[in-house]
Amino acid sequence: MHILQILPMYHKDGEAVLQSSSNVTRFDEFDEQEIITFLQSTYVDGIILRAPARITPAILDACSNVKAISGAGVGLDNIDVDYATKKGIRILHAPKINTTATAEHAVSLILAVMKNTVKFHNEMEKGNYSYRDGKFTSELYGKKLGLVGFGSIAQEVAKIMKYGFRMDVQAYVRRIPDERREIAASIGVELTTDMEKIFRESDVISLHIPLNDKTDGLVDAYYFNLMKEDAVLINTARGGIINERDMVEALKSKKFRAAGVDVFREEPAPPDHPFIGIDEIVKTPHMGGISLEAARETSKTVAANLIKAVEGEKVDTIVNLDALSTVEG
Repeated sequence: MHILQILPMYHKDGEAVLQSSSNVTRFDEFDEQEIITFLQSTYVDGIILRAPARITPAILDACSNVKAISGAGVGLDNIDVDYATKKGIRILHAPKINTTATAEHAVSLILAVMKNTVKFHNEMEKGNYSYRDGKFTSELYGKKLGLVGFGSIAQEVAKIMKYGFRMDVQAYVRRIPDERREIAASIGVELTTDMEKIFRESDVISLHIPLNDKTDGLVDAYYFNLMKEDAVLINTARGGIINERDMVEALKSKKFRAAGVDVFREEPAPPDHPFIGIDEIVKTPHMGGISLEAARETSKTVAANLIKAVEGEKVDTIVNLDALSTVEG
């Protein structure tokens, strides 16, 4: 079995799993044409990659023998799943092993923004202890947290903020089935299908929805204009959900107070990214889900699942299995 690995995995233990069961060729940089040339000249059974590497239609056209492709995380916006399905290729993603890590990172950004931690740290490094004079931080107790989305990560954030910081929590969802209603009730979360309500009423807004055609650029000037002037926005989901230039303009116009972001529309974020130099935005380089614990377990599981999928086994993390059955049928 021959596996093409594009970029290092998040943990070496995952690479060890791959190497124990297959011959691995690794590309340490993403170069679409080089990968196409390699696939055209080499028999490859499976591909494993992580962002910012992408699986494009051109790469898929060169995948004459590839049986399965796996991303390194839960999101698959860097893989053209529909075109891969037409090619009969199984597409896998990672199980939600990084839920705790991502939720904790969202909470850390909330705290960093509300307590102005980064600015205080930077001033202390300059020896400017007096920067604290006349400055205030904000408490979380009794304030309202608004979640956009209510999946496993959002639910974990809700628990931490509800039980740990005694915030009131509400969450936007597209629909409210009985199972979701029961989960929300058990945590003490109010569900709503009105996203405007989240932006109008919340002191802290945290995004937890996938990036797709319906959510691309969803959070734009319209929603920023609904926010409280002292509200903050947190994004640990996907950068493309936000209209980034609208957010910068909203912050400059003081439509809301500050933001904490771990994700960007273009990753790695370029040096001239509109968020760079904006003090009101606390920025981290898409590392919310890569705690040591999550990286190790995710990498091992992703590698093992890819090998199983290449060998024809049914794996729970194959996202297009039903669609493949339709194509093949």
